[in-house]
Amino acid sequence: MRFLKLAAAILILIGMNVAICCADEPHPTPSSAPTLTRKVFDGPDGPFDTTLPKFENRLETEHFVLKWTNKSMHPPDNIKDPQIIKETGDYLETAWAKYAELFGRTPYTPPGKDKVEVIFRDIDCYGFADPPDGPIELSAGAWRDSKSSGIRRSTSAHELFHKLQYAYGFKTKWKPEKPYKWFSEGTAAWAEVYVWGRVSRVEKVDDIFKNSSMDLYEAEDTAMPFWIYFVQGNEEHANNALMRKFFEACERLQDENLALKEVVEETYGSMDRFFQDFKKERLTGFWRGPCETPYRCILGPDGNDLVQEVTNYQIRKTRNQKTGLF
Repeated sequence: MRFLKLAAAILILIGMNVAICCADEPHPTPSSAPTLTRKVFDGPDGPFDTTLPKFENRLETEHFVLKWTNKSMHPPDNIKDPQIIKETGDYLETAWAKYAELFGRTPYTPPGKDKVEVIFRDIDCYGFADPPDGPIELSAGAWRDSKSSGIRRSTSAHELFHKLQYAYGFKTKWKPEKPYKWFSEGTAAWAEVYVWGRVSRVEKVDDIFKNSSMDLYEAEDTAMPFWIYFVQGNEEHANNALMRKFFEACERLQDENLALKEVVEETYGSMDRFFQDFKKERLTGFWRGPCETPYRCILGPDGNDLVQEVTNYQIRKTRNQKTGLF
């Protein structure tokens, strides 16, 4: 049995179903437009659409080629305002620079290419970046909708982090065993916070606290607080370099579970004790004292401070448990 499963068992966590489409969070406003001749196939990580619109527009930045259309026969593909694309290019370049600085390497690009391709079209999620040699795909609908503007920065960082995972051999040199999205989606959600101090979905921050029966091993992107705990982001001084150390161990061991065990035991000691402490803080008071940016104030897509919301929730829960009301 894998070491993480043994540790997860200590948490006495029960499985949970998380309905997430593609490699990132679901698009909140499904399109009612006809799908025309689009074909949807079942892939290893969910359904994918093989029909692409013709992209007549193109913007190149230092590390990216962004493509979009405003002439598709399928209207939900279209983006009229080029400023949206330019801003996204800036978001991606910011994330690229932060990853290169912390990890000492850059996101994966397919053989023969020196830039990451990014396309905008109608998809049923905010974005995805799988398979490794494919482009980053972003939802034209979410980017076009001003009500969804709060997800653009975080989703851009999230999808680009998948490309960084590929640079460490994930899915390019070694194949993970399921379940693995606690790792792949959880660390990509952590990257949203690391780069922008915000997340594209509230649930990435609060679900693991509000659902005390959630199984970390099945949590997918809602495992994000675990990775904050891993880098001591809820303490006074974070150690983000641990994430680099972890991914270097993943590359060397070709197993995210063994890599986590190695880094935890080198840094914190007993793996069992590490998980016991996480369980305790998850239940009683995760953000109790001062901590550094970006972990002290994590914004949701609507701009609310989710750290404060979780703190208030845990205070109320503790108080109600003492009075027998919870």
